[in-house]
Amino acid sequence: MFDDYTFTTVANDAHLVSPVVALTGDAPSLLFSRKYADVAALSAGDHELLRPIVDPSTAEQVRSMAPPAAEVALVFGANGFVGAHLVAELSVRPGITTVYAGVRSAGDSSAAERFEETVAQYSITGIDLAKIVVVEAVPTRTNFGLDEDTYLQLRRTVDQVFNSASSTDYDSSYLELRHDWFVSLLRVVQFTLEDRRKHLTYMGSIGAFIYTSPEDFLRPDSWWYSGYCQMKWINGQLLGWLARDGVASVTLVESPYVLGSTTVGKDPGRVYSFWRAIELASSVGAMWDGPGMNYAPVDVLASVLADNALGDDTLPHLVPSNPVPYSNAVLASALGLDLVPWAEFKAIVDRAIPAEKTASLLGSDVNDLIRRSNAPSLMPSSFDGSSWDHDALFALYLSVIQFRDATARRPRLVTA
Repeated sequence: MFDDYTFTTVANDAHLVSPVVALTGDAPSLLFSRKYADVAALSAGDHELLRPIVDPSTAEQVRSMAPPAAEVALVFGANGFVGAHLVAELSVRPGITTVYAGVRSAGDSSAAERFEETVAQYSITGIDLAKIVVVEAVPTRTNFGLDEDTYLQLRRTVDQVFNSASSTDYDSSYLELRHDWFVSLLRVVQFTLEDRRKHLTYMGSIGAFIYTSPEDFLRPDSWWYSGYCQMKWINGQLLGWLARDGVASVTLVESPYVLGSTTVGKDPGRVYSFWRAIELASSVGAMWDGPGMNYAPVDVLASVLADNALGDDTLPHLVPSNPVPYSNAVLASALGLDLVPWAEFKAIVDRAIPAEKTASLLGSDVNDLIRRSNAPSLMPSSFDGSSWDHDALFALYLSVIQFRDATARRPRLVTA
């Protein structure tokens, strides 16, 4: 798919500007029809406003470059749940010689120490440490926060870039997330266009699928219609244009909820609406009868991303959701809960828990939201879903994770 490129370019047009140039000067090659194209697109619900134009000099340089190779990888967010598993998966691939693990230091912990702690925390064992080089490379910083020599070395040697660095903050607005997570994506795209052609795999979210009608863009922010989901919609639309126009070599991964591995089941726990809904159900002794939320075991996800990026037929779009749908009956059975209609479940929760604590999570149209976000699976042709057994996986997850009793005034840990 990388042999023929049809770039959308521009010679001289004073109306084309880059929002990143205005802020940092880090992504001069990507131009837009207006200064804050992302904000305009979100306000209007119009993805056309996000279509980037690559400047002619960059377009000519990229055309002369060889297609992306598959020997050296750079993973942003490598101390995160997905990032650490992805670094491990890439490190055991025979064709990979080096995996740069981009990690931010914190407090007294160095980048290397944070990565080691994450590997230990999630019991990641399938890993070749000899291939891994931990670097404090952070996409929210100019030159990723690296010194000039290290940055240029990465720019000249990296073949594959995986961006799993992001925020799971559902309370912040898009404008609060914009500088870190939209601007940083443009910075990463610029990096993939310089010195050698690099393939970018970006972790998006199925939360972006919630924005399907003009009315959705006018709704007030909530747990579902959050600044986080808006950011993922913006970034997904941008990458869609880059893929369609041949500006960059990219794969947009619209990921579902990412849960523990199929082996040890260790999970970040309670960071998703997925777990919070189950926590409520466990607290009140009932689960509503509706569609189960799409999810992916983290080790399966890492394998899918590596297979796609390093394979011969790289797809520009992946939806690594469960290939066989399931219903909440699976969860009710695993937890020993009553399965009741949605209206009855909502009434049970309202009697047990103050409505203001659940209003943002349990909207009146929650089943509709879940159906919208449960996009059909889109995987590489090599995908084998035999390990994606709902009953076995939830039995594993529920034997490990701890829930807080949502009905109690004080937090109480309940082991399922």
